[in-house]
Amino acid sequence: MKILCMSHGEMAGGVVQSAKLIVGDVDYLEHINAYVDENNDVDKLIDEYLRKNKGETIIVVTDIFGGSVNNSWLKRLNSVKNLYLVSGMSLQLIIQLVLSIDSQNNADVKKTIKDALALTKQGFKFCNEIDLNSGTDEF
Repeated sequence: MKILCMSHGEMAGGVVQSAKLIVGDVDYLEHINAYVDENNDVDKLIDEYLRKNKGETIIVVTDIFGGSVNNSWLKRLNSVKNLYLVSGMSLQLIIQLVLSIDSQNNADVKKTIKDALALTKQGFKFCNEIDLNSGTDEF
């Protein structure tokens, strides 16, 4: 099992680095930063990654739905076995995926992803609307 974060610029590397500070240096959490040097061929980067990880179950998390990175992975969904694609990268999502995978032993990848997305959505808060004087811990 692999989790690959891939983004425009250096977001993927930063999210992976931050996640590893929190969950530890898990070897199956990787990243590819696209468009950061002269190698701007996203399809080539993806093909190289798939070649190196042939036969692995791969969860790819991209930064934005409809962006070039996400679209390049979308083209491969029907032809690459055991490939799962999620858009909307966040530190919280990556941490939740790692923790879920570690605790569930890869039993049901689709369920793991859906559960991680649901828990991640709960973490979005408009903090100005939190009643900090209520005396209860709502955050």
